[in-house]
Amino acid sequence: MGKVILGLAAPHNPNITSRPDKMSPDVQSKLDSAFGHLKGCLSEASPDCLLILTSDHVTNFFYNNAPMFCLGVSDTCTGPAPKELSELNIPRATLKVDTTMAKGLLNYGIESGIDFSYSREMILDHAFMVPLSLLTPHMDLPIVPLHINGMLPPRPTAARCFRLGQQIGEYLRNRYDGNVAVLASGSFSGDIGGPKMGSIDTALDLEFLDLVKDAKGQEMVNKATAETLERAGVANEILIWITLQGVLGDLKPSFTDYICGKDWSTAATLATWRPNLR
Repeated sequence: MGKVILGLAAPHNPNITSRPDKMSPDVQSKLDSAFGHLKGCLSEASPDCLLILTSDHVTNFFYNNAPMFCLGVSDTCTGPAPKELSELNIPRATLKVDTTMAKGLLNYGIESGIDFSYSREMILDHAFMVPLSLLTPHMDLPIVPLHINGMLPPRPTAARCFRLGQQIGEYLRNRYDGNVAVLASGSFSGDIGGPKMGSIDTALDLEFLDLVKDAKGQEMVNKATAETLERAGVANEILIWITLQGVLGDLKPSFTDYICGKDWSTAATLATWRPNLR
């Protein structure tokens, strides 16, 4: 049977790679150190596959086609998106998809009541490529990309995302044969394209980070009300973190960091979970 051997969470702000000069030297140093820690944990764990939980940023999906949950099931996926290539400062790369996991999770989900969509043409935008470029820069680790709609209303509820995470965990532990790392790519707050874009809701970020530190998944769900998600901004990437907590259950993180700079458009929250250290 399979095993979740590592959990990771990291931001995907495109400024990390496209405009590092926007950060102060202190913020840049802290961010480099935190990403370095995650990269080291991933290298040490040496998983067979990296399952990436994030939200497409109007690259693959728009209001004419906006699935709640979509798995990339093609043999490979390529990124960055053409619209981002000139700005993102990440070389275009084609990554192998673990189709055994992707298709197995798709079928298990349908059997278990998850109405997954799937794509054979998924493009990896910055939500995938920014953390990948920093965690596995050779782009040689097989992935499974999973889009969780945090951008386009109506969105899935926090409770549904938490249950989704639990069901993913059940599949990985009972139906998949291999060692898996799971990455949540996103921030707690960030009003991308909204009226509060560029502001940082430190209080909200730290409230959710405290719940993450104590592995209080159900309390995260309870706190992620419609009002809270509206306060968090357009992206609603809290839902990505809640999904990851569903996968990991009551496991507490072994490392967390919160890096906030007023000269930067969003704060960065990073974390690792190492089940073998329990």
